[in-house]
Amino acid sequence: MKRILAVDYGQRRIGLAVSDPMGLLAHPVKTVVVKSRKQAVREIVETAEKLQVEEIVVGMPVSLDGSHGPQWQETRQFVADLAKELAIPIRGWDERLTTEAAHRELRELGKKPSRERDIVDQLAAVHILQSYLDWLKREQA
Repeated sequence: MKRILAVDYGQRRIGLAVSDPMGLLAHPVKTVVVKSRKQAVREIVETAEKLQVEEIVVGMPVSLDGSHGPQWQETRQFVADLAKELAIPIRGWDERLTTEAAHRELRELGKKPSRERDIVDQLAAVHILQSYLDWLKREQA
């Protein structure tokens, strides 16, 4: 199996998560605070190289009705910028309701999501990656 990095893209913060070497579980890595797109891309590239990932999955913001809005276009441009710097596959993945799932998890732990924004972004990336890993397992079965 290969290690996969998940990216929960946001204009202010980007959550990152990585799979274990067996490709079974997603783990939070860090939150990138965006100062510029160039800096954010550089930091993700460095993280991908450090963790020796072989694929990146980027959460694509799709509306509940399946349509693509301005944030989807912004994320798509970010993926294009990332692809210019990396020679590994980058796949878009539906991220519907991942932030809400992260909020719910934090509330269940007695934490306020509004005070734990960095953790919310990392947990959203974990949810993106775990759904992708689960899909891969079903496809390989």
